Amino acid sequence: MIRKLRNPKLPNPQLTDAQIDAALRAEHDGILPSSGFADAVMFAVQSEAPAPIPFPWKRAIPGMIAAAGALALLVALLVRVVSADRATAAAGNFGGLRTELAPLLHQAASPDAVWVVVSLAIPLVCLLVMRRVLFSR
Repeated sequence: MIRKLRNPKLPNPQLTDAQIDAALRAEHDGILPSSGFADAVMFAVQSEAPAPIPFPWKRAIPGMIAAAGALALLVALLVRVVSADRATAAAGNFGGLRTELAPLLHQAASPDAVWVVVSLAIPLVCLLVMRRVLFSR
């Protein structure tokens, strides 16, 4: 038969707000680091840290070239539309911008373009959801 030992628990003394404030306001701390402790720790951390990872320029250059090409195509399209609009305005016809953009808008509303946009949006949504799930903490 196991005999239980009685250990009466003493109630914790209730501290007042003034006592807690006085303890937190104490200017003196019982433990102080030595004078060069912080410098020694930072030197040890920096000496053991691995070298920073260099930016992968070789992998980024094709993307930059593609972005520059897309920007150049956009500028060329805008120059073409503006020059065509000026030419039709000089001739007295003010519908140049509408006549240039109408075929582009018609192609953008085609089912093929819609499926291209949907096929690009699905991976983007998946990546955004994955990013939110993984990095929400």
